[in-house]
Amino acid sequence: MLNSENKLTPDSKYLVLNASANKSVDQSVLTNLYLPIIGRGAVQLYNLLWSLSVSDHNRLILHKHFELQSILDIGIDKLLRYRRKLEAVNLLVTSVSLTSPDSYVYSMREPCTATEFLKTDILSILLLGRVGEDTYNRIVARLFIPMPDVGQVKNVSASLLDVFQIPENSVKNIPGPVNIAKQTISGNSAELNHLYLEASKEEFDFNLLLDILENSYVDAASVKAAQPLILSEYSLYGIDEIKMGELIKKATNLNTNKLNQKSLKFIIARDFTQPQVRVTDSINKNPEDDADAQQLVQQFDQPTQQVIQISKENAPISFLKQIKDQKGGMVTAGEQRMIRELVSKGLLPREVINVLIYYVLIGIGNSTLNQNLVNTIADNWAQHHVTNAEKAILQVQKRAEEKQEKETQRSRRRYSSGGRRQITETLPDWAKKEKQQTKEASKKAKQSAEQQKTGPDEAERKRVNEELAELRKRKEKRGEN
Repeated sequence: MLNSENKLTPDSKYLVLNASANKSVDQSVLTNLYLPIIGRGAVQLYNLLWSLSVSDHNRLILHKHFELQSILDIGIDKLLRYRRKLEAVNLLVTSVSLTSPDSYVYSMREPCTATEFLKTDILSILLLGRVGEDTYNRIVARLFIPMPDVGQVKNVSASLLDVFQIPENSVKNIPGPVNIAKQTISGNSAELNHLYLEASKEEFDFNLLLDILENSYVDAASVKAAQPLILSEYSLYGIDEIKMGELIKKATNLNTNKLNQKSLKFIIARDFTQPQVRVTDSINKNPEDDADAQQLVQQFDQPTQQVIQISKENAPISFLKQIKDQKGGMVTAGEQRMIRELVSKGLLPREVINVLIYYVLIGIGNSTLNQNLVNTIADNWAQHHVTNAEKAILQVQKRAEEKQEKETQRSRRRYSSGGRRQITETLPDWAKKEKQQTKEASKKAKQSAEQQKTGPDEAERKRVNEELAELRKRKEKRGEN
């Protein structure tokens, strides 16, 4: 046997093959029977490889082991240990390329049915040794529901030939398409002709998410009802199908097994700081947009090109948080709600929304996102068919030029008359009355002030003169008498 384990590195390439990629894994068997033997880490690796095989659909798409390490957050030694456990219980068959020793082929195997597993002595003994007799009996009771005794009965079911008529010559001479199908099934083994590296840029696969959750306790109908929310959260945070499945399980009501959409939004918003995957955007996109973007990006300076690149690589909430971190601020609940609503409307691609965020917080210098301003700009850009970050930058520049032009025109109108215009004031009657009373009060106050300016000596002289005048009048009266 080739011993290539020591050569396994994060850069080692692999592809995943799965003859049962159109089927879903029986999670109840995997968790109840296999999990106690191989452990949680190995089960997570198996589910991840299975999901990759469904996505790749036996198209010989090469991956690197670093991808598995990043998703599972484990080292290469632990990854190898988990893989060997899967091989030991026949959930995975590993082959190595003879032409490229650093390239592996992982062939997925379906788990045994509960009956097959428990009838395999070595597997049953391993399970019993791991969990003990009491837990072992409870597991068996969960997987096998006893049938009630209905008394003596007789089978009267119709047979196939009782219902359907098949020509006798067709049974003797099997039709060509049937033989071809049988040959295809029996010879269904993929051959490794050549190895190549293919970058995969897939949008969120909702059907894959349903497959991941199919055999879990989560009610599928409640997940389907939440499809708009799930796709919106993917657009916001760039969460892949496997991670979304884990979050959905956390947000599921264990009493009803139904997904609680509010809980899902809360959990995702709480954990949005974790690393985001790079996402692509298909809203309002067409091949001409990419060609236009390549031409436009050359017009911008290096810092602007960096902003465009970052806006293309990040989900809006992640982009917003980066800016807030640089400014020493925090992402508010209102801002999260605002961006969520903007993304859910589907009018602007994510990269355009990111440029909008950058313009409001950096270009204008606002400390937070103002909803009226954001909605106004978003509506304007949607009407002008802004479909990429480059066109959004042009709109920002155009908006700045228009604002400057308005300021210039306002200044010209203000000083074109050579000065300020005289304004004739017209007051209502009640205001005129108050104004007259104010004038009279001001006049009395002025007179009082003038009197105070004369001082105490002047007042005394005035009093004395008045008294002398009064005495003269009295003397004149006495002389007349």
